[in-house]
Amino acid sequence: MRAKRPNVALRLEGSFPDLAIDQLAEGLLDICILYLPRPHPGIVYETLAVDQVVLVQHAAQARPWTENYILMDWGLEFRIEHDRAFAGMVKPAISAGLVFIGLQHVLSQQAAAYLPLSAVSGHIERGEMRRIDNAPVFQRPIYLAYPSNPVSSDVLDVALTGLRSLARDWTSEQGFSEGDRSLGMAGLR
Repeated sequence: MRAKRPNVALRLEGSFPDLAIDQLAEGLLDICILYLPRPHPGIVYETLAVDQVVLVQHAAQARPWTENYILMDWGLEFRIEHDRAFAGMVKPAISAGLVFIGLQHVLSQQAAAYLPLSAVSGHIERGEMRRIDNAPVFQRPIYLAYPSNPVSSDVLDVALTGLRSLARDWTSEQGFSEGDRSLGMAGLR
């Protein structure tokens, strides 16, 4: 984006999906990348990529992962899948809604959590974390959200083209097929 439009200021920010969508609707943001979209009039959603959400544990945690587990809030569908996969598991005392918070908790508290492989692969490679053997892997779509009537459509088009290109490159590196990216978003426009 900076190479194509050097006169455009960029601001990168992490936030909760509902807050980000509200800011997008109010014109405070131009684009959001999020896991959990909320339908909103005037906002277009498209699937950008699909991420694997894997169960990881801090490498120094010697106890079973269930003893220091943080439950990530990946939405209702994840909670149902998680409860089905771990029927009878005592609900964790700690939960988080942002990947950054969950990741920091795992690292600082020698804990375990379901986190995106894209966020933890470097930690796994460096031996700071390990994946839990035989744990289910969940697929989570990553969505791109933007206004249906942007203030500056030419700038938005440049940004969207760049993000889609990055997502295609990332998707091919992760071993996903093009079909894995194209999940339907019916009813979210």
